Amino acid sequence: MSKRLKIVLTVSVVGVFFVAFILATFYDYQISQAIARLTDGKYLSEDKFGNFFEIIGEWPMYLVGGFAAANLTRGSLKIKNLALRIFLTCLSFCAGVFAYTLMTTRSTEYIYEQAGNLSGFESVSGYYTLGWTVFAFALMAITLFFTFKIPEKYLGGLVAFSVAVLFTIALSQGVVQGVKVFMGRQRFRTMQVLEYNGFESLVNYTPWYQINGAKKVTEEMLAIGIASDGYKSFPSGHTCSWAVIFALTVLPDFLGVPEKKRVKIKGVLIALTTASVALIAYTRIRVGAHFATDVLFAGGWTYLSVIISAFIAKKIVKQK
Repeated sequence: MSKRLKIVLTVSVVGVFFVAFILATFYDYQISQAIARLTDGKYLSEDKFGNFFEIIGEWPMYLVGGFAAANLTRGSLKIKNLALRIFLTCLSFCAGVFAYTLMTTRSTEYIYEQAGNLSGFESVSGYYTLGWTVFAFALMAITLFFTFKIPEKYLGGLVAFSVAVLFTIALSQGVVQGVKVFMGRQRFRTMQVLEYNGFESLVNYTPWYQINGAKKVTEEMLAIGIASDGYKSFPSGHTCSWAVIFALTVLPDFLGVPEKKRVKIKGVLIALTTASVALIAYTRIRVGAHFATDVLFAGGWTYLSVIISAFIAKKIVKQK
């Protein structure tokens, strides 16, 4: 692919994204009104399609993270220093177990929440964590087994890719979760419950760029079913977690795939990952959890995090 064509494609994609974001900025509330599937007076949607993706919406981050941890575990076994080899091997393996434990535990928590029994989950969460940790050990062992099936010649590239994945998760989640707190944007479903119960004075729709500061749901709001996360709309954590699969689009760059073949593979990966991120973003609006700008920002920032992290990882590899 020529340099000019790359520039044209990049500018086109960025342009489309910004046009969509600008339009969403002006029509955020109207888009949610058109898409959201909410039951009058209920904070959580009863839409099965949207709720399914809420349950599995964080999986990609943990699955890609588990794969990265397996590669780092395999790479650590090559270190000559015995003490360092043991330490990094155990650390990488445990990181993968931790990722898979979080994935399954969080999904279980969402199932309980949708069933209206979050307190029930909290009362037995310790048992679930223990059980899912055992399962996570087995899942990590399986991941490591298949990782060892990948030819040795790709190991260096996979380790560098795995470092990029960890940077991506830290950078994307660090910003998204941090911004949520000080933006304090009220969720669409929070507004709907307030309006249904006659608390219009508490409805506070604000554009994505307005900083509201850390906001807490009042006892009055909790009493009518609004959850404690009612002011954490911008940006979307689920979209950010799912969008970590964008990291797969840079994997061919680390494996030394010939340019002609790499362009085709990356094209397919970009199309598939973008479509899947668009799907999770749509479901977040559908269940009333987020506005269009919430999901667009999260998806866009995560993709940018992938590019930045891949660049840093390649620099580190070159220096070594």
